[in-house]
Amino acid sequence: MKKVLQIWPLILNKIETSNVKETYFFDFSDNKDETCALQISKGTCQFIDGVPENYTIKITVETKDWISILSKEQLIEDVIADGKLTIEGDDKKLTKFEQYFSGDPDCLQFKSSNYVMTENEKELEEGKWTKPRKILALIGSPRKDRGATTMVYSFLKQGLDDCDCEIDTIYLADLENKTCKGCFTCWNGKDKKCVYSDDVNDLILKIPTYDLLILAAPVYIDGLPGALKNFIDRMLCLLAPEFIIKDDHCRHPSRYPRMPHLLLVSTCGFTEFDNFSPMIEHVEEICKNMHFSYIGEVLPPTAWLMTVPNLQPLYLPVIEAIKQAGKDIFTSGKISEDLYKQITKPILSRGQIFAFYNRDL
Repeated sequence: MKKVLQIWPLILNKIETSNVKETYFFDFSDNKDETCALQISKGTCQFIDGVPENYTIKITVETKDWISILSKEQLIEDVIADGKLTIEGDDKKLTKFEQYFSGDPDCLQFKSSNYVMTENEKELEEGKWTKPRKILALIGSPRKDRGATTMVYSFLKQGLDDCDCEIDTIYLADLENKTCKGCFTCWNGKDKKCVYSDDVNDLILKIPTYDLLILAAPVYIDGLPGALKNFIDRMLCLLAPEFIIKDDHCRHPSRYPRMPHLLLVSTCGFTEFDNFSPMIEHVEEICKNMHFSYIGEVLPPTAWLMTVPNLQPLYLPVIEAIKQAGKDIFTSGKISEDLYKQITKPILSRGQIFAFYNRDL
């Protein structure tokens, strides 16, 4: 039990106890060797091994019952009512124990020197848009330039090529892309750098210099392809290790004052549009954690049909809509509702697609 309570000074709520002077003496009736105390004094707390010289409240209880209280298996009031816990002193002070040791629920005790909200996030929140001058497109498909994803991206890029911007297109399949080891050297190491010195590490460190990041990847079993997920895991080095509260959610702050906006480009083999849902939700959550600002998606369903030369004339309106989306994203950071409907509109029926796809299987 001592080992557990030795941690409790670390989770003291310094604000709640700023004017508090109390000593909680724990007399564990089943093991006297575990006797100890917690001494609170104006926002600080000291663990005392053994019997304290003075105390304001003495708690006599078996270790298993106190553990069940701390682990929220039982309420203090119920343990008292069952006669398993007795109090010497003011019992009202015991009811405040949980409040005193509630830690930092609103993250007010820790002041981060990093960026809780980045400039791009603030701009989007305020409805502002700055035309992106530097764009990085990451192609996450292992098929590289042979697949539907790259074809859709190429149409989008044609629209962007008509704008005043610089575009770097990177195929992840061309890079040495090692899996994150989870060693946290990029947080805790001397140089705060990833242990890998590969192509991906150099690229990740350049991400904050871009205004717009395009993630182009097909849906692979309800989510991101492995290479792209590896890359995203390695981006941990762009964040600082401390916990912060942002939008009432636990996050890490950014090490950089500005991160890029993000546009998702994806393709899916199946006919239903909701096959994109896990991908969209995942990328939106990535943006929240990485401080990218999510601005939308280009998601033509069953886009592999565009790669069939005989069917391409049917998809000309979709292709033109994707090109226009590139121009609109550059100009306003948005894709209009009408344009979005044109991009996502099914051309062939499900029955037609089934017959065509299954013809030689």
